[in-house]
Amino acid sequence: MRWRLIAVLVGFTAIVLLVQNIPLAQYLRTVEYDRIVTGLQRDAFAIAGLAVESLEAEAGALTQAQLDAVVNEYATKTGAVVVIVDQKGVVIAASDDSVGESYANRPEIKAAIDDGRAVSGQRDSQTLGEPLLFVAVPVRTSTQTNLGAVRLSYPVSAIDEVVNGRVRGLFIAAAITLLAAAIIAALVASAVTRRIRRLRDAAEDIAEGDLAARADVSGGDEIAELADSFNTMADRVQHVVESQKGFAGDASHQLRTPLATLRLRLDRAAEVMDEDDPAVDQVDAARDEIDRLGRLVDGLLMLARADGREQDTVPIDVSAVARDRVESWMPLAAERDVTIVLDSPGMAVAQAVPSAVEQIVDNYLDNALDVVPDGSRIVVTVRSSPDGVTLTVDDEGPGLSREDRERAFDRFWRGRQDGGGSGLGLAVVASLAQAGGGSVWLDESPAGGLRACARFAV
Repeated sequence: MRWRLIAVLVGFTAIVLLVQNIPLAQYLRTVEYDRIVTGLQRDAFAIAGLAVESLEAEAGALTQAQLDAVVNEYATKTGAVVVIVDQKGVVIAASDDSVGESYANRPEIKAAIDDGRAVSGQRDSQTLGEPLLFVAVPVRTSTQTNLGAVRLSYPVSAIDEVVNGRVRGLFIAAAITLLAAAIIAALVASAVTRRIRRLRDAAEDIAEGDLAARADVSGGDEIAELADSFNTMADRVQHVVESQKGFAGDASHQLRTPLATLRLRLDRAAEVMDEDDPAVDQVDAARDEIDRLGRLVDGLLMLARADGREQDTVPIDVSAVARDRVESWMPLAAERDVTIVLDSPGMAVAQAVPSAVEQIVDNYLDNALDVVPDGSRIVVTVRSSPDGVTLTVDDEGPGLSREDRERAFDRFWRGRQDGGGSGLGLAVVASLAQAGGGSVWLDESPAGGLRACARFAV
């Protein structure tokens, strides 16, 4: 946004400068051209005044050497070509080597001598091979007799260079103005976008779980009003989220006691019942449901504590944790002739929330043991790389479809419809991994079943 604002402000300034300077440059060219022509006419008349006595051959007139000196001095000073001709058009003094030549066929010389008027303009010059700018004035006596003419000329390219120099100054001033506009636009855009970035940072902090983050409210403009509205929204969101989390935590705590009491009474009822009593199966089913409710409550408590927000992490050797958890699960797996194989390096240290790695490994192994057939194998693999430490659990179970793998980490989603599981295990796994800056996902296993993966930051 900052660069877009700068582009808009600088672009608007550039358009204004172009609209203003293009006609102004044309006007400046016209004015500068007229100024040069007027100056040449003035100088030509001054030189004609000096030459009149020489052409009349009066006493006290400039000598030929003096007249040549005047002509050469002016030519050296201005760069113009100076030509003085007599009444027949023959050059009597010139700043070039044309003395003695006849200029009677030049239209400007002819107009000055025959018509007795000053003429100026441009024409193609065969001598120069380019257009010529000229000013020709008659040399008159006090009786208005034309004795000859004075012509001052320049190559048009030389005049264009002078005019372009003036116009160039105009565009240099425009460039300086545009640069100043760019600097001012950068300062204004930075001031505006800085406050917007602060608002964005506050939104990102809230998205990452810092519900106490607020935008800076300063000034009295629309951005300040937006920041104030954002803070009001954040207050309401924080209140709603904390209320929901508090409710989940409180409800979970309150449910634990009656569930424990109910389980105890069912245990006592089972103890006093005969083994052949038909109600025994119902009591056992009720105890299984109580156990499932207990797992559901534990999952709700875990989600209430983590819920995907980033928490403080500590260095954890994922290989050591995986080795310990595999050893703990081996006796249970051996009851079904299931082999758990660990493939890991000696050490693989990553950053994770305390106890998160243990719970993730336990959850993955628990899910795998629930679905694999007897006599199969589960492979736990740990790999370390510059991107992080990756933990995978491959099983030989039925696996999941692509759609089910994408939904598996949703809360209360269960791939099995037999009533087992709480539907919160993988949701807890995802929350624990994300809380430490990690990630989790499911994929197809080369063994034919499911591959459960977790990556931890290093």
